[in-house]
Amino acid sequence: MAQIGPIKLTVKITGETANVDVKYDILFSKTDQKNKQAYEEECRLIGDDTHRADPPEAGGDETLEFLTPLFNKDVTPGTTEKMARHHQKSFRALDLNEDLNAIPNPDEIRALVTLRPAEPSGRKAVRRESPMVKLKLG
Repeated sequence: MAQIGPIKLTVKITGETANVDVKYDILFSKTDQKNKQAYEEECRLIGDDTHRADPPEAGGDETLEFLTPLFNKDVTPGTTEKMARHHQKSFRALDLNEDLNAIPNPDEIRALVTLRPAEPSGRKAVRRESPMVKLKLG
């Protein structure tokens, strides 16, 4: 079963634009390599509303944006166990403003990476989140 290495999330705000950068490694098992097991890969930004400082009216965590394309090609192991991944995308900075109205700033953002084994695998999906990044957006 593949694993996801530590995820590094960087968000740089320049004027009205948020430049998002996510880096991580996919670590394939020997069995994955032998069977050429393909995985559907998804990388998204999550607005963290379950943080200790958030009031109950903040609700639950929600998806803010996707970094991987909607019809992304499956990732498959090559000749090495490790595959480096790097996603960059620019968004309107206010699209990442997930703390509105009475919910206090800063906005808390995480990257969530999910690998789903392509059929016919029967294996479960693997997920990992980046450390939280705090932004003052609103």
